[in-house]
Amino acid sequence: MVISDEFLDVKEISYGNNEKQKIDFYRGKSDKVLIWIHGGGWLFGDKRAERWIKRFQNHFVDYEKYNVYMVGYRIGKSTAPYAVDDVMCAYKSIISDASSKNLSTSDIVVAGASAGGHLALMVGLSNKYINQECSEEILPKGIINIFGITEIESTSDFLDKTKFFNASNYVKGWIGKDSNIEIISRTLSPVYLLNEKTPDILTIHGTKDRWVPYNQAVLLDEKLGQKHQLLTIDGGGHYYFSEEQDELIRDTISFFLDENYNQLIK
Repeated sequence: MVISDEFLDVKEISYGNNEKQKIDFYRGKSDKVLIWIHGGGWLFGDKRAERWIKRFQNHFVDYEKYNVYMVGYRIGKSTAPYAVDDVMCAYKSIISDASSKNLSTSDIVVAGASAGGHLALMVGLSNKYINQECSEEILPKGIINIFGITEIESTSDFLDKTKFFNASNYVKGWIGKDSNIEIISRTLSPVYLLNEKTPDILTIHGTKDRWVPYNQAVLLDEKLGQKHQLLTIDGGGHYYFSEEQDELIRDTISFFLDENYNQLIK
């Protein structure tokens, strides 16, 4: 695991006793807060993994402006719902830390990709989550969901059907063989937790994604209506975009951030 050369000035914050329950903080040039949650199918990944930092930097081209919190969380087989519980507690710790640093907590944006997109959505819908151990009154202003899972059971069905590269079903790996997937899906799927306080959401998803099917984005779009902006990448896969598509993603994210941050210092 390697930290990008541009991300050397980092402060680590603990929010639990597990080695994964840590957050990296990178000071920005304004008072705005941007939270990033890595992916990896809830089974793999790390907040300091070079691949995830580079992916963040690739699509968030103005990241130096923002105070960036990169969230670590518990991963592995049969660990559900730990990842969800952890990002809720991490978010509560970020609110406290941002307040102590006199950063803005009124217009936070939470972003993530793949499983991280699912977790970012769950943070935005935390007031409807069944486990209120780390409930937080201050909700994010916006969510950026990069091809995240929005309905767990249908994603699992898709993986069973397609058997992409003979890969195992990461959804079933995360929830465990003895868990009831229907119950898990009803409690941990963002599409079932939408409510009147749901923040504005930007979703980016390719139509040829073989790890998280494009219909996951469509389900969310049909439920949210005007509170949802869907950027469809025709022919795009799971982090397999052309340079032209990458540029469109960068521009769309930058515009969404500008819309959701008040009086950003240039």
